[in-house]
Amino acid sequence: MKRPSNIIFACLLVVALTLGAIQGCHIRRLRQSETFYRWILAEATQYRLFPDFNAQPADVEDKAMMDRPLFQEILDVAEKVLPEQNATDDKGNPLKRLIAVTSDESKDRIIWDLARGSALAKQRGDFLKYLGQKKLSSVASEFDPNAVYGEQGANVGIGNIFFGFRKLAANFVWLQVDRYWHQGMLHRMVPLMKTCVALDPNFVDAYLVGAWHLAYNATAKMSDTPEPLKKYYPKYGARLGEKELYYYLAVDFLKDGIRKNPRNYKLYFDLGFSVYELKLKDYPNAVKYLSEAIRHRHDRWVPRQLCIALELNGQYQEALAGWEDYLRKFPDNTTAPRFIPREKALIKEMEAEKAAERARNAKDPAEAEAARAETERLRGEAVKMWQDLAGGGQEEDPFAVGRIMRMKAQKLIEEQRYFEAIAVLQNAWSKSASFATEALNMIIDVKLKAGIPLSVSEKKAVMRREEAEKYKNAPPEATSSEGK
Repeated sequence: MKRPSNIIFACLLVVALTLGAIQGCHIRRLRQSETFYRWILAEATQYRLFPDFNAQPADVEDKAMMDRPLFQEILDVAEKVLPEQNATDDKGNPLKRLIAVTSDESKDRIIWDLARGSALAKQRGDFLKYLGQKKLSSVASEFDPNAVYGEQGANVGIGNIFFGFRKLAANFVWLQVDRYWHQGMLHRMVPLMKTCVALDPNFVDAYLVGAWHLAYNATAKMSDTPEPLKKYYPKYGARLGEKELYYYLAVDFLKDGIRKNPRNYKLYFDLGFSVYELKLKDYPNAVKYLSEAIRHRHDRWVPRQLCIALELNGQYQEALAGWEDYLRKFPDNTTAPRFIPREKALIKEMEAEKAAERARNAKDPAEAEAARAETERLRGEAVKMWQDLAGGGQEEDPFAVGRIMRMKAQKLIEEQRYFEAIAVLQNAWSKSASFATEALNMIIDVKLKAGIPLSVSEKKAVMRREEAEKYKNAPPEATSSEGK
């Protein structure tokens, strides 16, 4: 009687083992597809955001790395199987279909279906082969790629469990970084910060705090480097001193974090705001990375900073549209109502300056007179708008006050009333912090134009200008053979 039961049990065991093996193969294929999918997302992000994408990674000596050739194959296949996207980049050039889809987080399902489907079967197989051969530098292939690309929005897999000890080690390394910071031993911090994120590439806070140390704490007591003492760095296409180099090291650190965590807005935000906007005053790049930050799940205040960066970059129309959209989404916000009329006044002021330029360039007297009349009308409207914003008494808006004085000084300069213009600009320098630097530069320009003697500090400022212009126009090889 027991023999049939044993046979039944054995059959059930075989069935169970077979189903387990099938399920195991299915799970393995899903994990491989997920790894491939996350690699595609990361590569597509680099392709779209970083101009030097096609260059061999600087820290990879082996020229046999297959990241770029493999991704190019994937781009070619995607052009055939994905629908037309009708998307363009910032310069109006059409985006490749895969790049356009990956730029929209809501379309990640399309990429997932592509990554695990038959269209990319060959490329998926090549990816796994290269991964085993450690020929994919972009996935930090010495670690589990599931963990490397497992940050925000990723599923937790078995690989993450085994990766846990590296996360623990990274935490201990970060404690040592913090200890060196409090001891003032920055030279020991930087290598350990890199070790920390190598152990745990998804330790986003390590990227954020590490970049802050580099761009802010390391440079806090440093003076700006004089132009003659700077060296040309081909990697950055810029002449840098010790202080300025730290800013670019922070850029590199955050970009590495973006490569490993392409869906985390905090990395884009800190790169655009903390480094490019505040430290480098590179407003086009600030706009670029803050625009990327809002593509992903983000906090409510992120679009506000993008609007401010757009204004700093002279994109007043875009800033106005941004603030109006923000107010529609958050009617209770008190910041947007202050900035919307400000952007409108800046747009009006810009229109007045364009009319003034037409007046200067017009060859027909009647056309020039019409342009001058339009200039006066637009300036009057702009001044009225700024006066409404300036207020008075304790609530006076220093930004609006600065713009009013700027327009008044410009008109005086056009009328060749140079001493009066200087008096207005000197007054503006003391009343409007946001306009102070521009006011000082305008004072120097007026004095040079009118032949008025410069003060000692103004002479030094002119010397710094001339030095900057001299080295700016000099070929890189003539300015430095170092920093390569």
